[in-house]
Amino acid sequence: MEITTNLANDLRVILRSATWLWPEVTLAAGLVVLLLTDLVMRKKRGGLFVGMLLLTVLTSGYFLLQQWDLLSVDESLPRFLNTLLVDRLAVYLKLLFSFALFFVGLMSLRTYSGSQQIGFERLDRIGEYYIMLLGVALGASLMVSTTHLLTIYLAIELVSLSSYVLANFNFDRKSAEASMKYVLYGSAASGLMLYGMSLLYGLTGTLLLTETAFLEGLQAAPPLLSSLAIGLTISGFLFKISAVPFHVWVPDIYEGVPTPVAAFFSVVPKIAGVGLLLRVAPVLFFSTPYFPGEWLLGLIAMVTMIAGNVAALHQTNAKRMLAYSSIAHSGFLLAGVLVAKGWGLYNVLFYATVYLVMNLAAFWLIKLLGERTKSYQIADYRGLGLRFPALGIAMLLVMIALTGLPPTAGFTAKLFIFSALWDAYQQTLEPQLLYVFVVGLFNTVISLFYYLKIPYYLFFKNTPDRTESTISTSPTYSSQFSGKFGTFLLIIPLLLLFFKADWLLAIISQIISVP
Repeated sequence: MEITTNLANDLRVILRSATWLWPEVTLAAGLVVLLLTDLVMRKKRGGLFVGMLLLTVLTSGYFLLQQWDLLSVDESLPRFLNTLLVDRLAVYLKLLFSFALFFVGLMSLRTYSGSQQIGFERLDRIGEYYIMLLGVALGASLMVSTTHLLTIYLAIELVSLSSYVLANFNFDRKSAEASMKYVLYGSAASGLMLYGMSLLYGLTGTLLLTETAFLEGLQAAPPLLSSLAIGLTISGFLFKISAVPFHVWVPDIYEGVPTPVAAFFSVVPKIAGVGLLLRVAPVLFFSTPYFPGEWLLGLIAMVTMIAGNVAALHQTNAKRMLAYSSIAHSGFLLAGVLVAKGWGLYNVLFYATVYLVMNLAAFWLIKLLGERTKSYQIADYRGLGLRFPALGIAMLLVMIALTGLPPTAGFTAKLFIFSALWDAYQQTLEPQLLYVFVVGLFNTVISLFYYLKIPYYLFFKNTPDRTESTISTSPTYSSQFSGKFGTFLLIIPLLLLFFKADWLLAIISQIISVP
């Protein structure tokens, strides 16, 4: 009788919880509708699928804004028997995913228009393409809404499985090779993470990281065994944000996939992984006895910065360069997680927001350059800044922002991270914080040399002899409009948030109160 009563009560709790999952339900429903449409349509129309995707994203965004208004600062609502969590932190990150999905949808539509585009041209696969994009977004939304080990694993796997399919959407040999590497590395990281989670459950007797029994179980466990369990578990998180040593798959994937997919991979799974770390780090890294979590996180952040920036120096392919750049930015995001307490959380979210806009802008402009040269080799961009000055100036601003120089929001974002590191060091005098601070400054200088490589070729290298068939100089009106609209949509925030950073900080300050 007691079991029946508890079961009935659990079912009532689950049904009441469902009202807070409308954003995820909308994404899942859109995925199903796209799947059915793709099955019944014989002649694929890219515009129809993009329209359905954008409608799904806008509807999900509407529900997210409603949740933002309904939730108060510091309010956290455990749902589905504590397997999911609804708070303003989750809502804010989901809004970032919605913006990224919206923009990548528009970016993908441009890929299918015109005969001079480079990238995938398999219109018969367009339905599957947008279905997988929604799958990644749905998994990312679940990742930032949980502290439950089972839900964490399922969410990460949903992101991974959808990403494996997207990685092969160029349908050529290089894309197939990249997809296979992605599957192999992802499977290895997933296996390690699952084994670590099983050890954590065996040591604590619970899957919920926020329960008191979880921390008590880790404290009572042998230090070596608990450290091994935590280390294996975080391997899956590090894979998602492409941190060292789980980063070697990134350049091949970014080079082999369509440019919109590379842009999507560079922001959504990475920020979802950071959001997940913001939830689990206080337990796994900062509260577990005998486990040097802060030292380990700081070491990974420093090595990731160095590995990404040093490798990017020698790249001649723009997409591979941005791939290593994204690895380096993962190091900065991890440095932010290291000091994500109180106001430090605002700095991490500010950096994540600006990083999302910067990377989308970088891949967008790389795609526009690729349309004109039919190449992603940086050397092929010689002289295009003088021939297309608006495009060249926009690329210069984005590269300056990625470096972290004024007058762009990239400077403000890095300034906030460095300020948080310095303030934390002054308060605690922990040497690893100073090491991360110094290494971060050093790597910012290194990044200047490869980020400005593209503007250098655009403006200071002579234009090689090319035929008009090699460079597209007269795109269609719709192509011109979409190019200018996308550039404007991303460049303006990078400039505006340098002068008005308090606008974004005012929104972020509504997520959690700081005593």
